[in-house]
Amino acid sequence: MASESELIAALSVVFKASDSKILIGIGDDGAVIAPSPLKSVLATDMAVEGVHFNRDWSTLREIGAKITAANLADIFAMGGDPKYLLVSTGLTPDFGINEVTELATGIASEVNLVGASVVGGDISKADQLVISISVFGEVENPITRSGAKVGDSVIISELPGKSAAGLSQLKSGLTDSAFISAHKKPVVNYELAKKFRNVNSMCDVSDGLLSELNHIASASSVGFELDSELFAKLPGFKELDAATTEDIWDLVLAGGEDHVFVATTSAAIPEGAFVIGKVVSGTEVTVSGISKLPAVGFRHF
Repeated sequence: MASESELIAALSVVFKASDSKILIGIGDDGAVIAPSPLKSVLATDMAVEGVHFNRDWSTLREIGAKITAANLADIFAMGGDPKYLLVSTGLTPDFGINEVTELATGIASEVNLVGASVVGGDISKADQLVISISVFGEVENPITRSGAKVGDSVIISELPGKSAAGLSQLKSGLTDSAFISAHKKPVVNYELAKKFRNVNSMCDVSDGLLSELNHIASASSVGFELDSELFAKLPGFKELDAATTEDIWDLVLAGGEDHVFVATTSAAIPEGAFVIGKVVSGTEVTVSGISKLPAVGFRHF
């Protein structure tokens, strides 16, 4: 493994920032950012090899981009814009300059999509690859899980379940498909997320749609009535159903890591969004036309 100073030097090249608010970036004991008149919104996430990603299936560039997308999506789900990232990694002994640069390039590729900057982090030796990212964003009006109101429309940015389908295909021995690509590196619709700024509540679908809606239901003291026929009209539904031997509702309702956005709104439906149901009184999440719902999505413990 290269020395820490050599790795930091390589990372400084990949993460060279041009944001004028970055007064001190990578290379010092801490980053210094000029203050903003907006509120700060912060999120952090950790990914562990063998739990969140598999290096036998994914390149380091794909892994870096995927983990970064998961963090950026959380900021957008709060109605904010991501600005600065701190990236800490536990690197295995096989990591050298090339491996670190490939991982960093994947992170940078996703960061550049939203105009954010990596301003620091930490590097350690580890028995398995660990990536922890903290994102600092700016928000004018935070969107929480507790704002859903009875009568709201439930909207979604696109069909969930693609990543779960890709994972299923990988486990079956398939190596290449559109769904496998979606699992290795989901394409997050950041621009559409910006159109959700007037919604009443919102979540990033990372652990499965039912799981996220249950979070909103609990925080808002409401229930949800989803419509299976509306799901069936979403672009890509038929293709997803044909691509797997699994029950499509297990994928759509319980599959995670697509990082689509689900929200509730009493305003006009944002262009590009799809209605999948409504907010009702009560505490349950139901789906018409489905007799038995799949188990709620991914759980760490």
